[in-house]
Amino acid sequence: MMRAKQIASVGKQRCLMAAFLFPWAIMCAPAWGRQSTAAPAAPAVAPVAAIPPAPVPKGAVVLDHVVAVINGSVILQSDVKEEMSYAVLQPFTVDSARNTPQRALQRLIDRDLIQQQMETETAQTVTPPTPEEVQQRITQLRGVIPECARYHCETDAGWQEFLQAHGLTEKEVEAHWSQRMLILSFIQSRFGSGVRISPAEIADYYNKTLVPQFHDKTAKPPPLAAVSSRIEEILLQQRVSSLLLEWLQSLKSEGSVSILDPAYGRVGTTGDDDSASGGQP
Repeated sequence: MMRAKQIASVGKQRCLMAAFLFPWAIMCAPAWGRQSTAAPAAPAVAPVAAIPPAPVPKGAVVLDHVVAVINGSVILQSDVKEEMSYAVLQPFTVDSARNTPQRALQRLIDRDLIQQQMETETAQTVTPPTPEEVQQRITQLRGVIPECARYHCETDAGWQEFLQAHGLTEKEVEAHWSQRMLILSFIQSRFGSGVRISPAEIADYYNKTLVPQFHDKTAKPPPLAAVSSRIEEILLQQRVSSLLLEWLQSLKSEGSVSILDPAYGRVGTTGDDDSASGGQP
């Protein structure tokens, strides 16, 4: 979900102390990233919509700050910005016009909750995708992102130019997509084992949703056979979204989910007001 961030233990301790004294701001020079502060199981705490930030001491430079805490797992503002940059890889499930920091945070919260459940639900264990499977999906992705047309992402040079233009690297995209594939496998195992998508539904989505995306583009839409698996994945997401959203809401009510920065609104779910997302992380 995020880029790996490393730091010496002394600096890390100082950052943790700053986060404790000023829960909304981290004023250490290096950003240490999201760190789990999970403690032994405690009674469920009612979700808190927003907690006013502590005042920042005069002269302090805020490099990053905590925007939410999910059962002890911290989400930073930098994580939200990173999540927003990844939305370009999902043009059909994350509307670019609605890719706001608030919605990006809700996606991170949902994803964090799912990952926490993946660690505890041994009955729903899923196998991580292989590097070859991840590369295969990314290759398919390069052919269906409408914005890729002007970069010629079918070539390695064009793909690198596209990534650079959006502040991404190939390694980051591979890690992000591998994580996404693992989460989708878990969702499929838990909610969609009995759901089947018909070829007619895939063709209907292709003609009515994907093809129109290319009307104002120089490139032609990819053939149906090349994107059918991706369309099936999207339709599966939509089919199980109601079950997933209900489950996520129960996780939030049973656990402790707090948004500390009022600018990010209240605790909700990805699909609360954005049906196009299919409720997917």
